[in-house]
Amino acid sequence: MKIAFIGTGTMGRPMAANLVKKGFEVVAYDVVPAALDAAAKAGAARAGSAAEAAKQADIVVTMLPSSSHVEQAYLAAGGVIEGVPRGRLCVDMSTIEPAVSRRVAERLHERGVRFVDAPVSGGVPRAEEGTLAIMVGGAGKDVVHVGPVGSGEVAKLCNNLIAGVAAVAVSEAFRIAEGFGVDPKVLTDVIAKSSGHTWLMENMHPVPGIVARAASTRDYAPGFMTDLMAKDLGLAVNAARTLRVPVVVAPAAQQALRLASSHGLGRKDFTSVYQFLKPSDENAPV
Repeated sequence: MKIAFIGTGTMGRPMAANLVKKGFEVVAYDVVPAALDAAAKAGAARAGSAAEAAKQADIVVTMLPSSSHVEQAYLAAGGVIEGVPRGRLCVDMSTIEPAVSRRVAERLHERGVRFVDAPVSGGVPRAEEGTLAIMVGGAGKDVVHVGPVGSGEVAKLCNNLIAGVAAVAVSEAFRIAEGFGVDPKVLTDVIAKSSGHTWLMENMHPVPGIVARAASTRDYAPGFMTDLMAKDLGLAVNAARTLRVPVVVAPAAQQALRLASSHGLGRKDFTSVYQFLKPSDENAPV
């Protein structure tokens, strides 16, 4: 089976590399030459455009940063829609607005092409391990059918809303404890046995040195960048407002992440918001 992989950046490169390792023939395309070079180094063939990659493949996979990137990759000149043969399947693994997924799906359906949205969770480490959680909207090892096209994006936005808020909440709690002289390792042990325990604290602890595999222990090398988490929280907040669902905590968490980005942490892991939340009149997001 031949797979077109479009978008071989921070997340896409290890995902494409794992497909190569599993014996799939992969043809890659990325608008950034260095990203395409990295995919080629991992064993993927190069394509000159998204359309060229799609034309050669049985399945098209896209992994892109934003809604606008996905629309461009699929629907613009030189995009997937110009090359993908009738009857093929397109799988978008980006985290974007559900409405964009549905719009792309409709355009592809007109060409006789199937489309599913399948955003992922787990960040770069799990992309490298090949153990990402995949939230599919459309008709594996563990499968939960979320619903029709766009439902996967909804599930991912809800997941990231919770993760983003948790990162800020955990960071705030540990900064408060630090201010009172409480050892963060002791507090971690206490919370692990209490109602405040979270998956994020167990696996992605924002305080350096608590969890060996956490980004914080590696100078916040990004599993998922602060800029992207702020973007996803914005998508979730916009979706809530469209539905007239009141949201209070998510906008505050988004603001904290945006401020962290503006203080040079945008390309660090989103748990680096802990670094931003140092006691300081200037940094305090009110």
